[in-house]
Amino acid sequence: MNTNQRIARLTHLGRIGLFAVPLAVLSAAPARAELTLNGTFEVELARNSDTLINTKRVEGSFAGMVWHNFGAQFDLGIGKHEQYTSTSPSAGAHVFYKPSEEAAVGVYLAAEDRRPGNSYFYGVEGAYRTERYGIEGYLAMRDDIAETTTGHRVGFDATYSFADLSQLSVLTGAVYDDGGPLERGYGYVGASYEISDGFALGGTVGRTDNGATVAAISATLTFGKGSTFGRRDSFGLYPGY
Repeated sequence: MNTNQRIARLTHLGRIGLFAVPLAVLSAAPARAELTLNGTFEVELARNSDTLINTKRVEGSFAGMVWHNFGAQFDLGIGKHEQYTSTSPSAGAHVFYKPSEEAAVGVYLAAEDRRPGNSYFYGVEGAYRTERYGIEGYLAMRDDIAETTTGHRVGFDATYSFADLSQLSVLTGAVYDDGGPLERGYGYVGASYEISDGFALGGTVGRTDNGATVAAISATLTFGKGSTFGRRDSFGLYPGY
C-alpha cells in the first residue's frame, strides 16, 4: 500500500468516525426508545456467466432505536473479486426516523475501498415493510477519494412473502450508477426461503448493463427485527460485476 492509499484510508475511517460520534452520544441518552439490537449477517457467492468472474461477500448490519422515533444502523462488509489479490472493505452509517412501525426514512454515509477506485456515498433512503411485503429505495451522490470524478447512484429492492407459505419470499431490485469510472447498471429477480427461525437461504439471477448474466447464492442470519435498510456497498449491489 503506497502513501496516497494510506492517507485515503485514514481519511476514509475519519469520516465514518465523525459520523458515528453523535450517534454514540444519542445512544447513551436516557430517552432511548429501544434497547434491543437488530440486524443481519449475510454471506454471498456470485458468478458472472459471461466473464466467468467470481465474487465473494460477507456483510453485517446492526440497527436499533436510539432516541424516541430516531434510530441508527451501521454496516460493515468485505468483498473479494477473483481478478484482484486484495479485498474490498466497506462501511456505512445510517440515521433514520420511523413515523410508524412499518416505515422509515433516513440519510446515510457509505464508504468503500473498491477497484478501480475508492468512494464515499452521501444518500437519502426510505423503506416500508409489512409481514407480507417490503420495498425500499435510495438516492446517493458519489465522491471519489483522491480523484475529481463524481457520480450518482439510484436503486430499489422489493420483497413479497406468500400468505400460505410465509417462509418463501420472492425478490427483485435494480441499481444504476452514472459518472466514470463507475458507470453501470444491474437488475435482478430471486427467491429466499427461511429454513429455520432467522436463517434463510436465497438465490438471485440478474443482468448487467452490458448484457452479462450473474447468478448468486446467499445465506442470511437475521436477529431481532433485522436491519432497517439493505446493503449500500458496490459489492452487495453489483454481485459478480
